[in-house]
Amino acid sequence: MSDRFMSHRFMSHGFAAIGFVRSAGLRKFLAALLLLMFLSPAAAGDWEKEADRILGAMESGRPLPLLEDVPPEERTLENAYKVQKILFEKLIRKGEVIAGFKGAMTARAQMQRFGTDRPASAPLFKSGFIEADPSKTTEFRPFQGMMLETELAFRTALPITGLVEDTEALKKMIAGVHPSIEVPQVYFTDMSKVGFFDIVAAGIGSRLFLVGPPFPDGLDVGSIWVKLDLDGTSVNEGISNDALGDQWQALLWLVNNTLEQGYTIEAGQYLLTGALGKMIPAQAGTYKADYALTDLKFKILQ
Repeated sequence: MSDRFMSHRFMSHGFAAIGFVRSAGLRKFLAALLLLMFLSPAAAGDWEKEADRILGAMESGRPLPLLEDVPPEERTLENAYKVQKILFEKLIRKGEVIAGFKGAMTARAQMQRFGTDRPASAPLFKSGFIEADPSKTTEFRPFQGMMLETELAFRTALPITGLVEDTEALKKMIAGVHPSIEVPQVYFTDMSKVGFFDIVAAGIGSRLFLVGPPFPDGLDVGSIWVKLDLDGTSVNEGISNDALGDQWQALLWLVNNTLEQGYTIEAGQYLLTGALGKMIPAQAGTYKADYALTDLKFKILQ
């Protein structure tokens, strides 16, 4: 017997039963309660509609909408990932190719900024990947909501299709660790009202990411310092353990959370574990990210 038939049958009997209640006020209350029970699930959770709203704004260059029509009880992380997955599947059908995945809000300060006690993840696309040449300065054209994060990127040595048990197993799956600059876009209709649900649903700003040559093998990734200068003035500093207190634990979380969202991680993809230091607004000028063993140089054009 179909769920639709059962619902119709239950509703029919439910409304018939109301007829036996003598109080007119109680009859109205029961009728409203039954309507809420059976009509709300059909009306709520229209995640494709929300994804289409975000996609439309992305394609037109407009600020991303806040999903204010979603009731508070449905603004869960699980539902935010549902919207995000539909959104990225639509982008993939339009020709985008996944080049990796990013962790976000892995630092305590960022969690506090967006009112959460947990990080989030999203895909990164090949169209946003930039391979850095250490002998040159990479140039970026500015865009609305342009932000900067100094990060580490882990390049996978093989496909990862099942949940990884621990960091020791994970280390065998990594081909190299690279300095990286993520250039996310955080651009909403009302920045003062942006919450965790909105930013996760919209893909946590996934846009561009710059990756430099790998660090030497055997490097302790738990003690990498980075200093970011703009035109010779320091604008950000961080250490690798800003991400969940340990880079390998942050990477383990990112890998397993990515798999739980229904993705497969392919060989040669990049996994960015989150900001070292702060996420800062981009300004025009020449930047140098000093990772001690290597530098990444880039310029934001006027």
